Amino acid sequence: MQISELLRLTEWFKKNIVKRKIPNYYSDLFKIMNQNTSNSKQPFENEKNELFESLTEVNINSLTLEQIKFLEQIEILDLLGSEGISNIESILYKNKLDIATAANKVGEFNSRVQNAVKKINELDTVLGKSFSIDDGELPEDTIMMRVYFQDSVAINDITDFKKLSTVWYDIGRGIAMAQGFTPEDFKIVGAQKGSLIIEMAVLASIATSVSTILLKGLKIAERVIDILKKAEELKAMKLSNENIEKEVKKAAKLEKEKGINLILELVIEELGLNKQTEGDKVNALEKSITKLINFTQKGGAVDFIEPNEEEINESEDVNESNSSVRSEIKKLKNNVEEIRQLENKIKLLENKIDS
Repeated sequence: MQISELLRLTEWFKKNIVKRKIPNYYSDLFKIMNQNTSNSKQPFENEKNELFESLTEVNINSLTLEQIKFLEQIEILDLLGSEGISNIESILYKNKLDIATAANKVGEFNSRVQNAVKKINELDTVLGKSFSIDDGELPEDTIMMRVYFQDSVAINDITDFKKLSTVWYDIGRGIAMAQGFTPEDFKIVGAQKGSLIIEMAVLASIATSVSTILLKGLKIAERVIDILKKAEELKAMKLSNENIEKEVKKAAKLEKEKGINLILELVIEELGLNKQTEGDKVNALEKSITKLINFTQKGGAVDFIEPNEEEINESEDVNESNSSVRSEIKKLKNNVEEIRQLENKIKLLENKIDS
């Protein structure tokens, strides 16, 4: 994660967690539940409701994958938003715990939240003295795009590197050509180890096109998983046989193929391409879409680090070019938030199928 990205996370945390008094509400709920472990019996409905109301307002989908991973590392991610509410409800109602055990578990949650606040404050103090959020690392009018080579598309040796480099050349070429650019407009500006992560600086319009394809690809994946889930339900009802299973898998495959064609038509329309006169661009774009969707369905991921909305709005330059960039960034932000929501929904569907 970049230092500027980490500083943005501290700002987000102060605005969305601390300002909403979530640490205070966790502490209040624990205190009154802890009092109830003695002979004192006090209702804690108000404390629970205050906490839940604040947690409901937390939007984690606006964060980057690295920021989300950091919140997970400091053990607070599962205590925020709808997941936080679900975990507390499990303690209070679903697991039928005695009050002492329930209070201890809420106490553990409270300790994790307070520790996370302490770590975020320390980061903000130390980094804020030497660095700024607006670090100016990227060329003007570009967006940082991260590509994660992991799972079935991990780079383990030079053969993987050659193969996946070709895949991403085709992805970049098709999307760039469709907008009158070249593959060279995907500029590599950094890399990270672990699961190899390549960082690129791309124009806002290119980033938006990539995010649109990813979003539509996830919608395809959601429909495919829904179909496979129906097959599992049939099996559970002992109504399935080999022919039904084959037909369901065939339907899932057809859904994917049909979906890729729909994405192609959508992007062609958005970019104003002419199939008759710009067939080379259309063909390259189709290859790009197919390979990008295959890349993500095999475990790869793509993320975007956009400017803060405040930074965009504060710009005094309102010429036509900057207005277009602002529009692209706004669309990109909306796409990324919807991508996060779909990713979470698909994980839940996959877990249901696995279980």
